[in-house]
Amino acid sequence: MIKKEIPKQPAIDPELLKSAEIRNGEFIRYYGKKSELTIPDTVTGIAAGAFANNPYLTRVTLGKNVSVIHPEAFRGCKALKTVNFPAGLRLISDDAFRGCESLLTVILPRSVVSIGAGVFRDCTALSTLSLSANLENIGAGAFYNCRTLTEVILPEKLTSLHRSTFWGCSALKSVTLPTELETVGRYAFGHCSALEALEMPETVAYLGSGVFCDCKSLRSFHIPQRARFVGDYAFSCCDKLESVEIPESVTYIGTSAFHACVSLRQIDLPPQLTRISAGAFWGCRSLEHIDVPHTVTEIGQRAFAYCTALRELSLGIQLTAIEDDTCNSCFALEKISIPNHVKCIGERAFLRCRALASVHLPNELDLIAEYAFAECQSLREISLPNTLTEIESHVFDGCTELETVMMPNHRLRTGHALFAKCRKLATIVVSDSHRIFQHLLDRWEVPLDTRIVLHGELRLSLLFAEMSAEETTKERREELEREIRKHLAKTGHRRRKVSKK
Repeated sequence: MIKKEIPKQPAIDPELLKSAEIRNGEFIRYYGKKSELTIPDTVTGIAAGAFANNPYLTRVTLGKNVSVIHPEAFRGCKALKTVNFPAGLRLISDDAFRGCESLLTVILPRSVVSIGAGVFRDCTALSTLSLSANLENIGAGAFYNCRTLTEVILPEKLTSLHRSTFWGCSALKSVTLPTELETVGRYAFGHCSALEALEMPETVAYLGSGVFCDCKSLRSFHIPQRARFVGDYAFSCCDKLESVEIPESVTYIGTSAFHACVSLRQIDLPPQLTRISAGAFWGCRSLEHIDVPHTVTEIGQRAFAYCTALRELSLGIQLTAIEDDTCNSCFALEKISIPNHVKCIGERAFLRCRALASVHLPNELDLIAEYAFAECQSLREISLPNTLTEIESHVFDGCTELETVMMPNHRLRTGHALFAKCRKLATIVVSDSHRIFQHLLDRWEVPLDTRIVLHGELRLSLLFAEMSAEETTKERREELEREIRKHLAKTGHRRRKVSKK
């Protein structure tokens, strides 16, 4: 009978055994001070925290049978420069190499199918990365703050990028995405300040919040056709972004989506857009024109604030409110079309719109909030609609060219300092029912030489002017005479009632 030879297991370094704990094929913990270490082939897994925070280790060669590296196995090994991975490795768990500040190169074998969240986070010296072609999952924040990494080719089997995958990779210039990618998580490429361009596959349907925030070198971007929204802070602080193609499928632009995109000159909004969120274009100081589609029903606070080059803004006809600071400090704004159904103009909505020469207020307007048109230094006249019930304090404060104001022909609640620093204010037309006392004019801060005219007096003067015009026909003069008699009769009756009181 021939005896079958049993292959000999390679001997384990006795010195390693003295400073390590290996149990049931798992490398549990290493307590030694060696700088270079070879893990024996009898080991199949590296336990959680096995080498965590070891200050001596510079090079590790994993045994050929290691198939899994558990969470935080090498976390905080700040001197570790090189890791040789075996051909049978399948899984690297969360934070396994997090904080390995000296790690230079990562070459993953084809056998690896998943790497966990934060696995190479804060590996600030990592400059070379080769990912497994069979990789199906990259955890959230896997390469967070790998600020020396310059190029990444993602494997074709990958369909999702999780949140913050490449956040803070400030040297990253080139990224090749898989052709079947479907989702890109929030802040996936945030603070990748060297990234100039990225070709996004049309298969992508989801781009998360802040996905490209603070990508200061990104110049242009095409949003895939399947996308339904532009997420919050998606392109915030992209200093060099000049153009963005938004597909017709997009119905929502998120909070501060293009905040401080100072090079963005023009953007075409999709025809089915329904909402522009707060601060969406705040600080886009090169943006000169924007046409809001008629489908938009909501524009958030500060949506166009500090768009200092914006000359013309057309708002959607379905809007019912102009929110606070909507166009605050749009210095170049010359023309604004306020939709007819707007009932409220919020605080500082048009504050410091210094080029705004005229404004047509809608017939359904109910409220004008504080400082709404303050420091509109080109505004010469304003007519307030009869639907208005309240106008708050400082609404026209600092409108230094304002000459004529037509108030509604009824009593309304008014704040103080409405016309502060309106030194050229020549005429205010007020309601016939107003009893104008000096304290009210003082409260509004109306200049002493401003002429106060009642609506009735204005109407009467207009009737007399039309009647005396040469082109007025005889029939029209007779109509005007009857109207003037009625008007005088009403005025006399009103004065008698006041005198009896």
